[in-house]
Amino acid sequence: MLPVLWHTYLGYQFEKAPLDLVHRRSPYFRVFRSIQGHEGPYQCTGLVDLNISQHSKTSYGNGVDIATQNDLVAANRDLKKLYWHGPSELVPLYVKSLVQLRRIDDLMLLCWQAHDGRLAEILRAVAATVTRLGLYSIHGVAEGDLMVDSGNGIKEQLILPHVVKLAYRINHDESRGLEELVRCCPNIKKLYIIPERNYDMGRLTRNMQESCPKLEALTVKYAELEDEDCVALLYGCRRGPGLARLRMNVMGLSDALTNAILIHSATLQSIKLQVRTYNTLDMKNLLRILMECRRLWRFDLQGCSRGTVKDLQSVLKSQPWGCKGLEFLGLCLSPPPLPTPPAGDNDVEAGNNDSNLDNDNDDNDDTGDEDDDYDSIVSLEFDEQPRETEEDKEVRLESKANRLRGMGWQVGKQSSSHYEDVARSQSEADVAAVLGLVEGLERVEVVQWNSARYERKP
Repeated sequence: MLPVLWHTYLGYQFEKAPLDLVHRRSPYFRVFRSIQGHEGPYQCTGLVDLNISQHSKTSYGNGVDIATQNDLVAANRDLKKLYWHGPSELVPLYVKSLVQLRRIDDLMLLCWQAHDGRLAEILRAVAATVTRLGLYSIHGVAEGDLMVDSGNGIKEQLILPHVVKLAYRINHDESRGLEELVRCCPNIKKLYIIPERNYDMGRLTRNMQESCPKLEALTVKYAELEDEDCVALLYGCRRGPGLARLRMNVMGLSDALTNAILIHSATLQSIKLQVRTYNTLDMKNLLRILMECRRLWRFDLQGCSRGTVKDLQSVLKSQPWGCKGLEFLGLCLSPPPLPTPPAGDNDVEAGNNDSNLDNDNDDNDDTGDEDDDYDSIVSLEFDEQPRETEEDKEVRLESKANRLRGMGWQVGKQSSSHYEDVARSQSEADVAAVLGLVEGLERVEVVQWNSARYERKP
């Protein structure tokens, strides 16, 4: 039973295990994940999965220091998966240990110095086996570092022929040479990128067009790209079979972006867009995507779009959707902002002094009836509403549940208590209207409205 019991080491789960016991049992480890681990040395030489990202002392001692981490990599040449996060104060990559990995399939390196060609040396050594590659905050990769000597004095592009999934952070200032990384991976099907400072999107797009003929999935995260950058990326993917999966942060659903998405309408199966600005959602472009992407089974629009449920219902129900196989629909919509009140004469006389603007009881206020009406509307919006009693809440939720049940739906299992509260707070009318959008689409099993999940009743 010992090999089974000690197959996987997760540092924090072994909090009460004595240090000497952990060391004695370490030869049985096959999976080692150190977030808060014991200090070494370890005797494991049969690891297949190694995840090390700890560089501080813990309640168990000094933790897995960088020397022990390097020893673990060096002693486990048959690793298939390695996630190695360097210390906060960058140190050079441990080339000698990494180039000995002979079966590595999934390699992720984070926060290292890679100057003097270190990265190219490592990648060339693992090129025969690695299929998934992730590089984040790798500093010091210069222009031309990913070129290798072909043996006759001529530099050629380093090629990683088996990499099908590439994930990396683009930072022109730290590692200009990494902008050529996609050229090393002619067979990638999935590309995950995080553009940072001074990235050259035009260069990346050209590299994708010229070197990635098999690309099927594109994810762009944590970046507030301008419209033209998003459009360029989508055009850069058109050489291949067409995107099946798209994940992207966007400013909104502009005509240009929608047109670029629809280049891949014949192949897109899953779309997730995170809107980063509080602009009114162009619902006609949303409808175009749902009409023209006929293979779509998942569509998820999250973020900061503004609009009303009434407008959403009016536009999206105006034409039949082409995505008859849709299974998941996610929509997120904030209400439009309240209109700005017209400026009164007193604002001018007061020199637009904020302290005067807040004085609702000013005896000299001679605004007309129209302004008084506006003030009463605004005060209703902002006055604290009467607190809902538990009895009223139960009645409201029961009414909502009954209506959803009649439509064939129910409140789904939420990912956290916060979203349970969100679901409880959503109005019956709005939820019913949103669920009504998928009427007739029998394959839809989940609708997520403003992050609250609703599921079709079995």
